[in-house]
Amino acid sequence: MSVKDKAQQAGDKARETAGKAKAKASKAAGDLRDGASRAYETSRASAVRAYDRTRQGARTGARKTGEGIENNPLVALGGGLALGLIIGALIPRSRREQQLLRDVGSNINTRAHSAFDAAREAGQRQLEQRGLTADAAENAVRDIARGVGEAARSSAEAGARAARGTSEA
Repeated sequence: MSVKDKAQQAGDKARETAGKAKAKASKAAGDLRDGASRAYETSRASAVRAYDRTRQGARTGARKTGEGIENNPLVALGGGLALGLIIGALIPRSRREQQLLRDVGSNINTRAHSAFDAAREAGQRQLEQRGLTADAAENAVRDIARGVGEAARSSAEAGARAARGTSEA
């Protein structure tokens, strides 16, 4: 075999090896592209699910907050007032504010006390109309305690009779 033939064979072998390498590289790039595409789609789907859960949670929280305010407006009012007082206490006043708002502060304080007193009285009237007074609650607790005591005493007596083997009433 001549040098020319050997060079020809070596060139053919090199082209064949290069073609195989190119095919493997192309396949690897395709696999990488497919994997990246799947990872992107999976991440995207997870992000959409997380967004939907967050949005639904926010809706549920808003609905429950609204229901809580509807069911307990006095508690919401008290919470809002408390939050306002805390924020107001944390923000320092300027001298000009103090001069301008001196009378306003006492007026607001007087009105807040009046509103609180009116709300408390209205609540007490509602409870009294429903028979829910401190005396009624105390009597109910006393009756329950008396009933539990009588039941315990009766159970103890029945157990003692059973232990003695008698069935007296």
